[in-house]
Amino acid sequence: MATPTITSISPTSGTTAGGNPVVITGVNFNTPAVTSVTFGGATATFTVNSDSQITATAPTHAVGAATVTVTNTSGSATTTYTYTIGPTLSPSQGQTGGGTTVNIYATNLTGATAVGFGTKLRPPRSPRSPGCRCKPSAPPAAGTVGVTVTTPGGTSGPANFYYLNPPISHRTDTHSGSTGRRHDSDDQRHQPGRRHHSDLRRHRRNHHREHGRFDHRHHPPAATTTGPAPIIVTTSGGTTDGLNFAYAATPTITTVLPATGSTVGGNTVTITGTGLGSTTQVTFGGTPANYQAASDTQLIVTTPTQAAGAVNVVVTSPGGSATAIGAFTYQTPPS
Repeated sequence: MATPTITSISPTSGTTAGGNPVVITGVNFNTPAVTSVTFGGATATFTVNSDSQITATAPTHAVGAATVTVTNTSGSATTTYTYTIGPTLSPSQGQTGGGTTVNIYATNLTGATAVGFGTKLRPPRSPRSPGCRCKPSAPPAAGTVGVTVTTPGGTSGPANFYYLNPPISHRTDTHSGSTGRRHDSDDQRHQPGRRHHSDLRRHRRNHHREHGRFDHRHHPPAATTTGPAPIIVTTSGGTTDGLNFAYAATPTITTVLPATGSTVGGNTVTITGTGLGSTTQVTFGGTPANYQAASDTQLIVTTPTQAAGAVNVVVTSPGGSATAIGAFTYQTPPS
């Protein structure tokens, strides 16, 4: 049994008409469950989304600060919400291409004739009685514009609406990966290099300053088939064009023939298996070998120089690695 705690509230203010959603964030909203939410003593309807989030509908209230109280059987938590005269927008942001449906909460909306987004006028959608809302569709624009509502009684003061630029497609640092494994988007071949990490961090800081921060270190989900899959990023500003992420099968090794060769190297060896078409490296005893992918099931490899003895043969691709233990034996040539 725990007393609720409120850490934030969004938005922190709204019209005296009420009716707009308010998201309350905190802890212990479900342990035990919240039983009431009030704004300045007025009961609000609410939904407990999780133990850390509640969505409440602001009730009508006079102008000024109101104490928001969240209560469960263990106790209460409070924060402040401010009631103002003028419209409240939800959402208060949208994409530059327009089309976002905006809920406008205000008093005295009866007979609303127009909604202004800056100098652009939009017809109100479904205006209702005083203390309710109208729902215009935002026109294309950019930057910040003031939104006003016009009725036979006059025009309201403006409420800010923020136009967001859509995200820009940039290449991913890793273009392919296993159908069943998770991959960091930083190329793991560069992991040992401290200078690479320093340069990468510097590039990201500069990119974030110019374009806004977006953490692109995401893991692709597992897939049941190989091949390209589009990567699409969606924000309030819109959606990027797709970038392709190729799912590659994990390689397997069936045979390594011939299985013996000279310590001098230079022997031609055929490796058969599956998922070999996207091979990025072949090693014999840890030493990289020159190779050519003849097909998805066959590699033609030239053995590197190596000491006498049996060595592991490893084939690596974006889908993973396959190891044939002791599959090739180096022999000292006659002298």
